[in-house]
Amino acid sequence: MAFVSSVLAIVLIVLCALSALMDFVRPPQIVQTMSRLKIPAQALPVLGAIKVVLCLGLAIGFSNLTVGRLSGIALCVYFAVATTTHTRVKDPFKDTLPAFTHLVLSVLYTLVMFAR
Repeated sequence: MAFVSSVLAIVLIVLCALSALMDFVRPPQIVQTMSRLKIPAQALPVLGAIKVVLCLGLAIGFSNLTVGRLSGIALCVYFAVATTTHTRVKDPFKDTLPAFTHLVLSVLYTLVMFAR
């Protein structure tokens, strides 16, 4: 289980770090998507900071199970809200898929962490 949680943590750290980077850089496509989701562009740095903190929590989770578990739960909540937000505005599946994929990976990570 430790190997599986480590692999999932690494995948989530990379995905969340890249996503946070996009929140900080604010490319037009991301700003346009946020506008469609009715999220103000000023919220992007906050969302990016949340992802960075969660990445740090995942990294700390390698040595501290409690922090890893809490980070997993927080990721599940974050990406459940993101998936719900995409669904609420009736985004096409291809636009909802990244948030949903992150949610699935977060749930798997959290379940594996609690099984340890």
